[in-house]
Amino acid sequence: MSFLVFAAALFAVFFVWGLFWPRSQWRVLASWMRRDREAAEPGAAAYGAQRVISGIGVATFITVGTVTGITYVQALPTPEPPVTALQKMWGNAPEPVVVNRVIMGSDAADPSLVAEDILGYQIVDNVNHRPRYLAFLKEYDPPGSDDNILGGDPSLGFAALDSAELVVNVRVKAQCAPMEAVVIETETTVQIGIFSAIPEAVGSAHPGNGYCSGDAMVGPSLLIPINLGADVGERDVQNLDGSSMTRIAEIK
Repeated sequence: MSFLVFAAALFAVFFVWGLFWPRSQWRVLASWMRRDREAAEPGAAAYGAQRVISGIGVATFITVGTVTGITYVQALPTPEPPVTALQKMWGNAPEPVVVNRVIMGSDAADPSLVAEDILGYQIVDNVNHRPRYLAFLKEYDPPGSDDNILGGDPSLGFAALDSAELVVNVRVKAQCAPMEAVVIETETTVQIGIFSAIPEAVGSAHPGNGYCSGDAMVGPSLLIPINLGADVGERDVQNLDGSSMTRIAEIK
């Protein structure tokens, strides 16, 4: 490979030399073979032809070099994009969206609904509006009507995050929507459960609700604001089975 590069460089120098200094090239490379150098020196037409041939050689080298360089660059592995703070908190894909509904929670869920795995929670400071990134996330657009999903609309001019004490993260299948939240508070714990269904199948024995169970890696990643009776404080945030929920720290 190194020999080929050396040979190509040598030819490139040869063609550039012949293009700009054809007379010098003849004197160095060919005149020593002639007895009478002055008489044997080529005329203007011969030098002109030599310039044309050398010009074609230079153009060929430039074209081949350009194509080779482009091909080499295109063949390089694409660097991985840097991991964002949002991805470190909530995973690589899809980007989370906020469910803009005021959710107080109930004591028990409709038995026709399907329990969702809660992947983590994050504390919300609704007085100082932190974490601030939450306000810039897109809102969840559920399948069907917004009136069918859990919670209620926030007051005019406000968002659900303005009154929430925390958000929980669930991933539902694209055809399903979160329909109900169960929140049980004690002095030492906060237990939360999120339940989903296919919207038109809510409250019925429709077999479609069972479709919503299981992992949904391609469905939307939802951040659901939860209103509590008091700040979380030192209380342990748990799933309904009593297992501790993963707390997601804010990464700036």
